[in-house]
Amino acid sequence: MEKFANQELTQVPDRKKWIDNLRWITILIVVVFHVFYYYNNIGQPAMFNRLPANPSIEGAKASITIAGIFQYAVYQWFMLLLFVVSGICAKYTLKQKTLGQFLKARVRKILVPSTLGIFVIQWIGGWIVSSRFLVGEEAEKIPVVVKYIISVASGTGALWFCHVLFVACLVLALIKLIDRKCRLEALGEKSNIIFAAAFVVVMIGAAQILNIKMVPTYRFGYDTMAFLAGYYIFSSEKVLSQLKKYGWICLVIGAGFWVWHFIKFYGQLYSDAVVQNNWISIVHAWFSVMGILGVSQTVLEFENKFSNYMCKTNWGIYVNHILVMIVLNVLLESVAASIPVAVIYLIELAVTLSVSVGLWELLKRVPVIKFILYGL
Repeated sequence: MEKFANQELTQVPDRKKWIDNLRWITILIVVVFHVFYYYNNIGQPAMFNRLPANPSIEGAKASITIAGIFQYAVYQWFMLLLFVVSGICAKYTLKQKTLGQFLKARVRKILVPSTLGIFVIQWIGGWIVSSRFLVGEEAEKIPVVVKYIISVASGTGALWFCHVLFVACLVLALIKLIDRKCRLEALGEKSNIIFAAAFVVVMIGAAQILNIKMVPTYRFGYDTMAFLAGYYIFSSEKVLSQLKKYGWICLVIGAGFWVWHFIKFYGQLYSDAVVQNNWISIVHAWFSVMGILGVSQTVLEFENKFSNYMCKTNWGIYVNHILVMIVLNVLLESVAASIPVAVIYLIELAVTLSVSVGLWELLKRVPVIKFILYGL
């Protein structure tokens, strides 16, 4: 390990602004998705149900709404995209740092907030969520310590991404220790857009393994493979150049399969295994990601004060937004019945973003807390 960690490092290329911009824009999409999620009417009862015209009743067919269309439009690809982008960034990082330095930074940046952060702060959201289901006399008999453990398990929120990403980083480290001559990286540099497109077959297979049925977001096989594809395939300048030229074709293919995906599955919970592990859904997601990577190189290659600020703040928004939303939804619950659901969405989006940014600006300056919550 030590010999490998001390190997000579190559010069990292200039930072790609489009990747930074793509990351914070995708996180904003995640936030909008969760705004709809807490009032969702697709396949399961909403936690904060204020959609009387579109009841989330088991067995009832969910009506098509703008919120539902958005959820179905982004769910299959937005976290996949973040794993691929994380893999690309890992490739650039390992041109600057040793493997040991890389893993140490991953422990601090993603493992600490997704473990200590949950035990110290994020459990509050889990307490609120679990209290909605732990009701009645039997619930009152549950010891506080047990309720806290349940709250910790329920308070993971969006930080599941960190758990899976850290495992993916460990898998990458193991591969690099075995492949000391970097033969896989050399093959990745020789790959092209055809190979990247054909890799969807591997993704379909990976989606069928290492899934946790009780928590459908934990797809260790699928997401780890996406991370590795980002590292070995999509970090290639040759592949990126071809995607920049033909990315719009990938978007068209992805959109076509999305129509098929929508017609076939709408009304079912989008995270059900039968939906998200289906080959139609995966082809839609994979080509959508390829298209976004291609088009973003042109559309998102910019820099201004706002984009620079969002590049520095997006991690705080990601970590904070679920807890902020849960608390806000509880505060809105008593009056939400008299407010149009579209207005609720706007209120929740505006308050969640502003409070999440405010907490980031405040707490990143507090010793210990900034380390526990954000890994700073």
